[in-house]
Amino acid sequence: MKKHLRHILLVCMVSILFSCNSEISNFEEADRQAIIAPDYSGIVIPPNIAPMNFKILEPGSEYEVRAFVHKEKPIVIRSKSPVIQFGLKTWRALLQEGKGSDIFMEIFVRGNDKSWKKYQTLSNHISNESIDSHLAYRLINTGYVFWSGLGIYQRNLENFEEKPILENKSFEYACLNCHSFRQNDPDDMIIHIRAVHGGTIVGKDQKLTKIDTKNKFTLNAGVYPSWHPDGKYIAFSVNNINQQFCNGETRIEVSDGLSDLIVYNVETNTISTSVKVSTPSRENLPTWSPDGKYLYFISAPPSSSLDDRIYAKYELLRIGFDALTGSWGEVDTILSSKSLGKSISFPKVSPNGKYIMFCTSDFGYFTIHHPNTDLNLLDLETGVYREMEVNSDQTDSYHSFSNSGHWFVFSSKRMDGLFTRPYFSYLDENGSASKPFVLPQKDPEFYNGFIQNYNIPELITGEVELSSLAIRDKVLEDPVPAQLDPSVDTLYMKWHLTQKDK
Repeated sequence: MKKHLRHILLVCMVSILFSCNSEISNFEEADRQAIIAPDYSGIVIPPNIAPMNFKILEPGSEYEVRAFVHKEKPIVIRSKSPVIQFGLKTWRALLQEGKGSDIFMEIFVRGNDKSWKKYQTLSNHISNESIDSHLAYRLINTGYVFWSGLGIYQRNLENFEEKPILENKSFEYACLNCHSFRQNDPDDMIIHIRAVHGGTIVGKDQKLTKIDTKNKFTLNAGVYPSWHPDGKYIAFSVNNINQQFCNGETRIEVSDGLSDLIVYNVETNTISTSVKVSTPSRENLPTWSPDGKYLYFISAPPSSSLDDRIYAKYELLRIGFDALTGSWGEVDTILSSKSLGKSISFPKVSPNGKYIMFCTSDFGYFTIHHPNTDLNLLDLETGVYREMEVNSDQTDSYHSFSNSGHWFVFSSKRMDGLFTRPYFSYLDENGSASKPFVLPQKDPEFYNGFIQNYNIPELITGEVELSSLAIRDKVLEDPVPAQLDPSVDTLYMKWHLTQKDK
């Protein structure tokens, strides 16, 4: 009797499967592509990206999607729901099969009158170059007024797994920010802690230290960091920062009244600076060249009023640096704010040293809240710069390169003008960027209800293996004070700080 029931059940299951995958023979052909969300069409995708699930925004009673490469047998998904979700193993196999070629999506929608409509085929190109396997980011409220529930997380881009790197609920809800990695290496990491348990957590080679970069010769503790490629040095800006809320169409304005640059030696626990980057001007947002020979940064004239502080225009400079001796070179102007008519922020050099990607806005440096912020690309060989193809009419701001330099991620508010989401694009050898796509989620309607911002997206080549508990325990320790390098002119620094105070 049991065998007989199992046989009947098996026959029924096969019948259902055959029915669901039966060929749609009669259909009307639409003169356009189906509208889907997120918009995963006409893009370049990594061969190791998670399933790009989407929702079909066409009214109907039944839906079918056929995904295929090389005109091979397609993956067929038939559903009463417009939400289309791919199996992880099936999706991976499809991308590997089509690596270097196109992937196609045929979409059929059945109307209430039972007739089918076939929309024009969607196509995307599968790149030969993989993207770094993980993305690190901070999740924060859109108002930034409260930082309860704040955390830094890592998402596996090859699936949908998200893990916390550090959450502030584990240490009295202090502020944590400005995470950074050395050349996309998850083993070399920085996290700043503000207010309660303040200090800088430095993770290097699976070892953690907590340092305090503030001393009597610096304005404040180090803020915006950048690892030197050799892992020995970390450049910081030291800033006097203020926030203004509801400043016109910009909901939050972060302004810089005073700022200098310092370099921290990880091995000797010492701080170095130069009279050329600790000036009355506001030196900010340091970033190293991939060969470590130059430190790029932005700079604005000294501020004497709140308007000067907020509406400053920053230019792009660089200074030479000798990693063997720790000595400083000369300062060069790379891009003048006068020539652009804009303010420059968040410069990042491509891993091959050919390009600098940077943001422009009408004013200021912390432009992640400015609706008119755009991404730009400067060719360091020709000196030619231009606005990038990826920009929208909303904020397109903070960005980072993949380890190979072919992929980059940036933060954008294009979806709704309010919440920041991470978008990805492929950069070819000529500096042309592909149409960007948002971070895939298991539920394609995820972003409709998620009310936190993705902040400081950083691509990393693997998982941060240091446990959240180990990092938390280090946060609770007292920081080790960093010492001033003996080569620094302390008389100048004392005089400089008195001038800054004026």
